[in-house]
Amino acid sequence: MGCFFGFVPERMAYSPEPYSFFDVYVFLHSADYYVTAVEYQLMTPTDPSHALFQVSEITYPDNRTVTLGSPFEGHSIAYWPPLNGYVPGYNLVCTLACYTTEACAGSGGHVADYPLVIGPHPQSGELRGTFAPENEFFPIVGLTSVVCPEQIGLQEESWGAIKSLYR
Repeated sequence: MGCFFGFVPERMAYSPEPYSFFDVYVFLHSADYYVTAVEYQLMTPTDPSHALFQVSEITYPDNRTVTLGSPFEGHSIAYWPPLNGYVPGYNLVCTLACYTTEACAGSGGHVADYPLVIGPHPQSGELRGTFAPENEFFPIVGLTSVVCPEQIGLQEESWGAIKSLYR
């Protein structure tokens, strides 16, 4: 499960315009279950108080039935009908309308290499989901995304172009 910057889950790094709103799409990837619920926490290890990164609104898929908590404090979401973890492989968990309170370092601000980490829910200590029909638990792997990448080597290249560097 990870945070993506675009409705097509490809970009995990993004430099937003200073003080502008942008969407962060939380996707569950290749769960291989019919997912009835997830629980996680969105962590910002370099800014535990979330002073530089804010979530202003949360939007859920239509099949969301119950939500508890919030991304920063621990977020639990139930779905019915379940998310199909088999096809298409990526399932939208929720969409976060976000903004930074400081510009990226490349735009004259102080935000650089700001990690967004999907981690365990603080109450259970687990990053997990449940699946139909018995609502048994399964583990989820949390991914890290980056706002205002500076030191991480990122370029817009095709996979073929990247592979050609190693021939």
